[in-house]
Amino acid sequence: MRKTILWKDAFQAITHSLGRYIAIILLIGLGTFAFTGLKMAGPDMRATGADFFNKHNLADVTVTSNYGINSTDRMTIRNLPEVKQASFGYFQDVKNKHNNDTLRVFSKSGDLSSYELISGHFSKNRNEIALSYLLKKKYRIGQKITFTKPGILKNKTFKIVGFVKASEFLDKNQIGQTNIGNGRLTGIAVTTPSAFASPVYQVSRVTFKNTQNLSPFSVTYRNRVYHDQDTLQTALNKNRADKHQKYVTMYKNQYRKKAAEQMLKRGISVDPAQIKVPKNKIKIAYPSYTISGREESQGYASYRADSERVEEERTNIGTLKALGYSNGAIAIKFLLYSTSAAILGVILGASFGYTFLPDLIIKAYLASSTLGTGYEINFAWGPLLISLLVALISTTVISIFTLHQTLREQPSALLLPKPPKNGSRILLEYWSWLWNHMSFSAKVTARNIFRYKSRMLMTIIGVAGCTGLLVMGFGIRDSLQGIGGIQYSDIQKNDVIALRSSNVTKKEQNKLDNLLKEKDIKQSNAIQYQQLTKHIASSGSTENVMLMVPKSNKNFKKSINLRERQSKKKLQLTNNGVIISEKLANILNAKKGSTISLKNSHGKTYRFKVNGICEMYLGHYIFMNQQEYEKATGKKYATNAYLVTMRKHSSAFINRVSRKLIKSAAIETVISSSANRRLLGSFTGSLNEVIFILILISGMLAVVVIYNLTNINVAERIRELSTIKVLGFYDNETTMYIYRETIILSGLGIIVGFGFGWWLHYFIITSLPPDVAMFDPNMYPMNFVFSALIPAMITAALAIVVHQKIKRINMLDALSSID
Repeated sequence: MRKTILWKDAFQAITHSLGRYIAIILLIGLGTFAFTGLKMAGPDMRATGADFFNKHNLADVTVTSNYGINSTDRMTIRNLPEVKQASFGYFQDVKNKHNNDTLRVFSKSGDLSSYELISGHFSKNRNEIALSYLLKKKYRIGQKITFTKPGILKNKTFKIVGFVKASEFLDKNQIGQTNIGNGRLTGIAVTTPSAFASPVYQVSRVTFKNTQNLSPFSVTYRNRVYHDQDTLQTALNKNRADKHQKYVTMYKNQYRKKAAEQMLKRGISVDPAQIKVPKNKIKIAYPSYTISGREESQGYASYRADSERVEEERTNIGTLKALGYSNGAIAIKFLLYSTSAAILGVILGASFGYTFLPDLIIKAYLASSTLGTGYEINFAWGPLLISLLVALISTTVISIFTLHQTLREQPSALLLPKPPKNGSRILLEYWSWLWNHMSFSAKVTARNIFRYKSRMLMTIIGVAGCTGLLVMGFGIRDSLQGIGGIQYSDIQKNDVIALRSSNVTKKEQNKLDNLLKEKDIKQSNAIQYQQLTKHIASSGSTENVMLMVPKSNKNFKKSINLRERQSKKKLQLTNNGVIISEKLANILNAKKGSTISLKNSHGKTYRFKVNGICEMYLGHYIFMNQQEYEKATGKKYATNAYLVTMRKHSSAFINRVSRKLIKSAAIETVISSSANRRLLGSFTGSLNEVIFILILISGMLAVVVIYNLTNINVAERIRELSTIKVLGFYDNETTMYIYRETIILSGLGIIVGFGFGWWLHYFIITSLPPDVAMFDPNMYPMNFVFSALIPAMITAALAIVVHQKIKRINMLDALSSID
């Protein structure tokens, strides 16, 4: 038998129910769009980063020392078995003579951590310089730039010949600290090695052998770097004693020579070797080495963290069976309908999911990164095949199952309407006190809801999914927006940490004390400040932990408010242990009574007993009193920094006072909280667009689910609706007869969605932030109001569409369709 009629009927099934067919395509497309887009954004970011790092041969670690990298250090680095490649270079922090810009000028690094030329050309001689491309709006090629106190640079004035992108600096806003200007670098620059005059190098860049061909974002890579970094630190530390002795000898010789010259001016001739150097005149700091992996770069760490979220057809079937079509031939019609909808939906969703959504998400996350442009949009078969499989299961497989049940019946039975299900009492009927007080319409609605159980569950689950995503999206927004104010108004009240210089004279200290009492400074607290580290093997990350030990516990409360997050209970520094920040406690799985271990910059391990966990949203902190510090470290307590709170908290005011502090010889540099404020702001800004997309997807999901299910409901109950219209029901009453079910089920879906969204928010808010930050896990009432309002408005708007459709029903055609 020819199948022309069958194919014609199959295509008519699509055109006659085009609205439902499009709704199915959109539903599948929406799911595919969200799944592939969210699934590909992370891999696209990691692929972009990995290609950029490989292209510029980004060093695994950089090595610096307070006395520079001498020939012995170079030999130690090069001869270490773990080292594959090492380069050595110079850098100098300088200040522009004509403005307050502070730049770190590097010598061109060669093959390791190379620079990308954006415009112009690289320096060809010691008089030329290339600036960071982020400074293009302030400077131009051909312009002369003059530095004050050029340090080891041979020249003060350079000609700008190009703009470059540095592979080592990925964050546009946080470039680094310095001991000039306001304590914060404005940008970087690069020139030739011949522009520097120094007997030692300032920096060494190193790559390791066993990190080759590993993803720079993998746990394996980070753990291997940490192991090799530790080995390198141990090897370099062996040079410290000889280096110290060398500088002590050099200083003694300089002292003797100067003293001999002064005595000669008085007419006394003396051999410099005979002059005894007083011990209190030898102020030589002990040499130290700082080895920084990629994770120490805030831009790199942020980048890594960001990259790591058929029954209405039974009469037609009976007709086709009566005409002699086989079950397989009849199935073709329904497979064409369901399979084509699934495939078209996946194609539509994937075309935007692989391009548009990753592009939006990556742009949002990389707004503050130098990799924010030129990123890669890749294709992977995995998400596409998973989407197609789920779509086919949801449509074709379900259609085949339903069709199989129908084809088992005889053609004579199929040509008649499907007999209604046997009546049965519903749960509400057992509550006679409630059932007896319900109106007739309410009883009918209740029975119909339980009569179509599958549609009831689909509506509740669909609306709950939409509401849950909205609760999560609004919840994340709330969790981000409040933390900046809490962190820097309620908890951390200081504006800067001023680090004191080593070997400060009494005169310099007096000058600093007077400066800290000036009207621009509201208060200051002397503290012992150190940066400790903790390697987390499970993630491969190395976390920086700031240790603070106040000189006065009473005054310290004015700068740092130590309290528990949930109870707001004040915490006290005692002799029974230390207080650590909540995110650090979470990472270390520590609680009150636990013992944690942290390393200092020389690799020595300290052990601390946790006596309290404090509220803190950015950074890892450990606080203790003087007695606990001396007991844990074995060192005598001494202050080396100040927590300074300004009278005004604007960036301009803080920068002005910071410059004033650094100009005093007693302060080496300042660490401003304004940079961290911007970091928290970047979290909020980068996620706002993502949250907007999430809310948009949720709204579209609600529209498609509610419309599709209501459309099917109307189509399947067309004779029922025609009957009640014939019985005299008005159009509004007819619409509410069927749409009242949708309203009730949407309401139930919203309530279920509240619970789902609450859980989803908690999961995201604990896994989304980078290791260095923590978001506010609290949920706020207005979140639930807005999350309920959107699906409620969509449900109400679709009631108008359904009403118009019911008004157009031809009652006689519908009632005579079986005749």
